[in-house]
Amino acid sequence: MGPRKARKRKNKDDLVEEDIECTEKEVDDERVDKRRKDCGIKKYVGAHVGIQGGIWKAVDSCVEMGGSSFALFLGSQRSWKRPALDQAAAEKFQEQCALQGFDTAHILPHGSYLMNCGSPKNDVFEKSQALLVDELSRCTLLGLSLYNFHPGSSLGIITTEQCVDKIAGAINHAHQQTPTVITVLENMSGQGSTVGGKFSELKSIIDKVRDQTRVGVCLDTCHAFAAGYDLAAEGGVKAMLDQFDQEVGLHYLRAVHLNDSKGKLGCNLDRHEDIGKGNIGISAFRDIVNEPRLDNIPLILETPGRPGFEYAEQIKLLYSLCEEK
Repeated sequence: MGPRKARKRKNKDDLVEEDIECTEKEVDDERVDKRRKDCGIKKYVGAHVGIQGGIWKAVDSCVEMGGSSFALFLGSQRSWKRPALDQAAAEKFQEQCALQGFDTAHILPHGSYLMNCGSPKNDVFEKSQALLVDELSRCTLLGLSLYNFHPGSSLGIITTEQCVDKIAGAINHAHQQTPTVITVLENMSGQGSTVGGKFSELKSIIDKVRDQTRVGVCLDTCHAFAAGYDLAAEGGVKAMLDQFDQEVGLHYLRAVHLNDSKGKLGCNLDRHEDIGKGNIGISAFRDIVNEPRLDNIPLILETPGRPGFEYAEQIKLLYSLCEEK
């Protein structure tokens, strides 16, 4: 069973009006704080934060925006080779995490966009595999347990099956070189020759990983919608999770990237939009923050942001959608 076909939302006009009302009204701080207490024990909403000025600054940035989870890059995105992570900086990062009460299960480093562990080009594959080892080593030094990355692309040169073999091989190699850190595969939008747009492709990679206790999945809502999984439909979030459970297994789900979509259902375009401002709509994100199967994992924003509706405001909005238990 592949991605579901588009189908009309019920009460479409009402839902569009609700989208506008929920995302543009001022959310009362006191009410949000109460919602955060009601659902925040199990829902860990945050965002991708920067590391400028020191990697430990990521922790402070998350706290300032009201997040309870966060993602970060572990080094420059512009170079294959980067200076080694400073031991003192790593210790300061761990101290800040402890001080602010962050569990490592709610911190999700994001892999370099340079990596293509499924590349048919030997030089790119070798550099990607080496970078994966380096990134997992950085996670170990920082005391982190998860590492999220895009699986890879065949570049249209090799088959999907051959690409899957290379990705799994790179993961197995990295696992041999590093201890404990869980490699988290991100689902893709189906753009070009990328692998991972279908849940079955993610499962194919997992099946070839020798230590399956060290592999998981991060579901990106924009990517899923662009790949044809209709989160915007009534009951769409539940249906997507049911399908993921059937094809992959919910025990592999380690995180969610919360992004609305500029593109339409099945467009295969990786175009993130702010929460409630795109074609997925606010109703799906209300379902997400009230879905018990998404308890206790990081829910990370990667939205573009706009004046007056940056990460802090979008985190506040999402917590305001939590229903009282």
